[in-house]
Amino acid sequence: MVDFPERAQDFTEHPVDSESVFQGKLLDVRRDTVRLPDGSHTVREYIVHPGAVAMIPLVDRETVLLEYQYRYPNRRHYYEIPAGKLDPGEDPLAAAQRELREETGYLAGRWRKLATLHLCIAYSTEHITFYLAEDLRYTAHQRDAEEFLETLPVPLVEAWRWVETGIINDAKTVAGLLWLKAMGPSLGVTAA
Repeated sequence: MVDFPERAQDFTEHPVDSESVFQGKLLDVRRDTVRLPDGSHTVREYIVHPGAVAMIPLVDRETVLLEYQYRYPNRRHYYEIPAGKLDPGEDPLAAAQRELREETGYLAGRWRKLATLHLCIAYSTEHITFYLAEDLRYTAHQRDAEEFLETLPVPLVEAWRWVETGIINDAKTVAGLLWLKAMGPSLGVTAA
């Protein structure tokens, strides 16, 4: 939990009633009636998501491992950093280690937690915890039967150029790569 500076007003909305509109394997869509700070009521619809992890796997100090895969909702291919959802009660670091091995076939000798971001605060509880994965060693991937993707090492300067030109426009990947660009020098990460 983050300690914010003290504020004069409390804008907390209090739940009065809650119903599940849809429950699937990944998402739980909720509709709540809430009491607003002025005492009036309104409806809030939102998605309950278990959370996720994303990894920035460094092949070396100048190269990141990306994935190339098709994402059905937007009907297109994306370049992404590896990521995956948390299983119920799963430790985020354990999930990151599992997802990296399953999707890419790599194990990492060093892990660093970078940050946790809340992705869609107006309509979802989804949060994603980012890790830097270093000292990679390839074993073999263990992808699910319905996972089709390619992994590719990309020089960091090229990945950052792809962000600048819009080739990479997946939010988690943009956030992770720009975080690495900003903080990389303090981590010993360089760009040729």
